[in-house]
Parts: sequence; structure tokens; C-alpha cells
Amino acid sequence: MNKIPYDQRVRTYSNALLRFGKANQLIVALEELSECQKEVCKVMRGESNLDHLAEEIADATIMLEQIKLIFAVDDLVCEKMDQKVTRLDDKLRKEAYGG
Repeated sequence: MNKIPYDQRVRTYSNALLRFGKANQLIVALEELSECQKEVCKVMRGESNLDHLAEEIADATIMLEQIKLIFAVDDLVCEKMDQKVTRLDDKLRKEAYGG
């Protein structure tokens, strides 16, 4: 669990959006997602550095949370995540019982 409460993180993200601008933060988000992808590829190749991986996941997550703020889609994202996790769970249950 995060030690910094969600509402405090949102305030910080909002301040970053005001300071750096939405367009710039979207570019940074794409860069961070790319860096996260790169670290996952390194781990898959056996160049495992979990500290770097965790750092890039954190950076990507922070930027994804800013994207949710920019487009005001937090509730919609949560709804979609619930739908997708439920669908995955259903699929796993069916496979476990040979269905």
C-alpha cells in the first residue's frame, strides 16, 4: 500500500499538470510507459533488475494516474477494470473446471 494517501497524490498530480501543462505530461506519460516496457523486456531476457523494474512501474503508474485526471476518466477506468477482472476470473474458473 502507498504511504501517501490518494487524495494527496491527486493534489500533487494536479499541481504538476498546472505547472507543466497537459500536453507535456501526456508526452512524459508515453516516455514512462516506454521505459517500463523496456524494463519488462530486460527481465524477460534474463537481465533482471527488480529495483529498476519497480521504479519504471512506479513512474508509469504515476503518469497513468495523471492521464486519468486529464481526461476525467477515473470512474470509467475503475468500471472497465472491474469488468475486465470479472471476465478474467470467469475465464479462469471455466478453464479450471474444464469448461
